[in-house]
Order: sequence, then structure tokens, then C-alpha cells
Amino acid sequence: MDTTEVTVRSPIRSLERAMRGPLGRKNVGVIAGPAGTGKTACLVQLGIDALLRTRRVLHVSAEAPIDHLRAWYEELFGELERSTGLANAQSVLLELERRRLLISLPGAPLRADRLHEAASLAVGTLGAEPDLILVEGFDFASADADALTALRELASRFDAELWLGARSHRRDKVTHPNGYPPPVDRHEASLDAIVVLDATDGKVRLRALKGHGAVLEGATLLLEPVTMQLIADGPEPASLRGRSRFTLHSGGAAGTEAAFGEMAERYGLAEVTFSFEGHTQRVRSRGLRILGDAELRAGDVSLRYVCHRLGRVFPEDPLVHKVLQSIWHQIRSCQQVFFVGAIQPDGTVRGGTGWGAELARRWKADLHVFDQERNGWFHWDGSAWQASTPVIRSPRFAGSGTRNLRPEGRRAIEELFERSFGSQA
Repeated sequence: MDTTEVTVRSPIRSLERAMRGPLGRKNVGVIAGPAGTGKTACLVQLGIDALLRTRRVLHVSAEAPIDHLRAWYEELFGELERSTGLANAQSVLLELERRRLLISLPGAPLRADRLHEAASLAVGTLGAEPDLILVEGFDFASADADALTALRELASRFDAELWLGARSHRRDKVTHPNGYPPPVDRHEASLDAIVVLDATDGKVRLRALKGHGAVLEGATLLLEPVTMQLIADGPEPASLRGRSRFTLHSGGAAGTEAAFGEMAERYGLAEVTFSFEGHTQRVRSRGLRILGDAELRAGDVSLRYVCHRLGRVFPEDPLVHKVLQSIWHQIRSCQQVFFVGAIQPDGTVRGGTGWGAELARRWKADLHVFDQERNGWFHWDGSAWQASTPVIRSPRFAGSGTRNLRPEGRRAIEELFERSFGSQA
């Protein structure tokens, strides 16, 4: 299948039909949903679709580092290749990357002036103005009418489609008569399209509520939990339980990591065990990947900063430093992260080092922690911990936590796999 046929058959066409047509140049749309429902995946799929149609794409994020964004593009392009049989996929991918610019702007609110600077940079890098601008991290909660006007002027100035990813409240918090979730509802008059994501019953549904200024009936698509690809709503796809597509990342240490590894092997999932020469705490070697010194340095972090952030003291030991560096590799390309330990009063996680949970929060991964003290799962929604019943839905997920795994913690891991994949292989 060539790129033209792939784009014709793309589920993005279904989204456009639900919106009564593509968003269109000089227009602004938003994809809104609670943390962990798939906003990044939707934006990336919009980006890939535009790139396949020879358009230039600028993707700006205040929430994820460049390598995290790149991993999303590679993962979803790989799924596209596998599901469509795309011809000359590697050559196509190289060509797409020439027309794409990823920019990370962490640590400050994304204002229109910063986005204007990013778009101007894209002109120099891509050789022309971007046709599609994707933005993650725009703060709708504190934005005023002037900020939305500036965004519309940005889309008009560069003659581009502008899509925003917005963190919203749960559906039970919605009061707008058309179903627009807060805080997006305050700005609905300035938005040409509003699409919302809901996670219920283990499924993520996408509904188009506004398109080209018109209120819509909310036609529904699904995000497949395995691949996070858009699919038409209907019967659960056969690939939903496709275990071979899942890969567990861990360090293979005794306790929680060993339990996750045992369950992954029992259910027929792939496993990558990140380690290094001289690591004496590892008890699993399935999918072993030994990190060299250069790779470890990529995950370098100040031990003093980790101690300060987690509120505990780690010894000045080269082994501890390498463990922290290896955790960076375990977490960096995972969209979901599961920990077993305890949530401390300051919101950090105790168990193992807890550093992996902090990285997951920093990179806006879908983070779930089983608190052995409270005997329950909790999900980080971006500002607080909320009780949850998690399901493994991302192709790459991390499992880690305390070496002191209690029976209730082991049972929670077993039930997580059973909820996610059904009966054992």
C-alpha cells in the first residue's frame, strides 16, 4: 500500500467526517481530555497524517521532552506500517522527518509569542511555513480572551491549521449544555472545533462536539488501547488483546520488578530488562539489555537533586548512581508506568527509588501506583492522586517499585494483568 492509499483509508478521515470536514487553514481546534486519555497520541496521528500528505508539521510541547515526542511518532508510525503494509516504510519515515520539527519548551506557560517564535524557527528549519501546528501544554485554565485571539492570529499569520491538546476535567464535572468540558468551555466561542476524550469501561472514546463553528451530535471514535490508534466505533477489535504488541520495561530487581517480569512472561508479553555491568540486584535476565557508559550518561542526574525531590537520602555510591541512570532508560519511552510502593504525604512515591515515578510525572506519562499501605491503586491526574482501576493499554509500559512486595501488592499486579489481557496464555 502506498502513502496515498494509506491517507485515504486513515481513520483521520472518519474524524474529519464527524467534524463536517477538516479543520482547515487559519482555524483553531482543541482535543481535550483528562490526563492519560490519549491527547498526545491523537495529536501525533494528526501530524503523521499531514506528513504523509506532504505537509510540513511543527509540534510544540511544554509537557514532554523531544525524545518522548519522537518515541510517540516512531511507535505510531510503526503501528501504521504493520497495519497497512506501507511500502518502503523506512524511506517514507526519513522523508517525513525532513518535514517535521519537534520543539520542547518546558518550565513555562505556552504563550502565543513563544509559539510565534517556534513557528518562525520552523520556517528556517523546514524551508517553508508549517501547514499544521500541534501544541501541547497550552494553559486554558489561566488563559484570557486575548490569549485565544493571539492564537487565532498565529494560525492566520502562518496560514496553518492549529490543534491544541488541553487537559480537562472529567465528564461528571461538565456543566456546559453542549458538553464542552472545563476549562475549555470558557473559550468555546474562539474555537472552530472541539473534540473530547473520555475513558470509561476500559475504553477511550473520542467525540466531536463542535466543527466549523457548529454544534455537533458527538459522533464517536475509539482509541485502541493497544496501539492508541484511532479506529471506528463498534465491536471491540480482535487486536485489542494482541499480547505480542506489548513490551514491559523494568530493571529486573527482586520484588515488584521480578513480579511484573514473571507476569509478562506468563502472559506472553515481550520484556526488556535494563541493567549494567556490576548490577548485583538483578534477578531476571529475560530480554536483558546491558547499558554502556555512554548510554548511562544519557540518564545522568544529580544525586543531590534526587534526594531533595524524594525527601530521602541516598548514599554517594557509584552503584546507586548507575541505578538512577538506568531508570531513565526504563521510563523514557513508556506511555504508561505502574509502581508498587507507598504514596508519601508530599505526593512522591516510596518504594524502590521512586525516581521512576518522578520521571513519569515529569514526562506526563500515565502513572498508576499501588499503595500497599492503603491497599489500592491511585492515578496521578496532573495535580493530585485519584483512586483508579488501571488497565495496561500502551504498547510500551514500565513496571517497578519496592523490593518489599507484600501479598496484596503481588495480587494487585496479577489482577492488573488479568484485567488487561484476560485469561493466561
